[in-house]
Amino acid sequence: MDIPIQITIEEYLEAEQVAPDKKEKVILAITDTLYQRNQKVIEFEKEKDPAKREQYLRSIEEYDAIMDNRVKQIIDGHAVDHNYEF
Repeated sequence: MDIPIQITIEEYLEAEQVAPDKKEKVILAITDTLYQRNQKVIEFEKEKDPAKREQYLRSIEEYDAIMDNRVKQIIDGHAVDHNYEF
């Protein structure tokens, strides 16, 4: 993995080429996960210990995989749980 950087929700949606009619569902499904991912990037940037940096990299990769899986499910028409209560 390259050096991780923080990304915005708009950057993620653009990179994944999410269709306009799916954006709202994707945003609801990944916003919290994207926030947690970006927090790990901040911790990675501050960390000096190589072993801990590797742990942060693995966490970031896991968050990316979770988001990718949720987006794929939404695009395929499956219901996806989100962390928000209305």
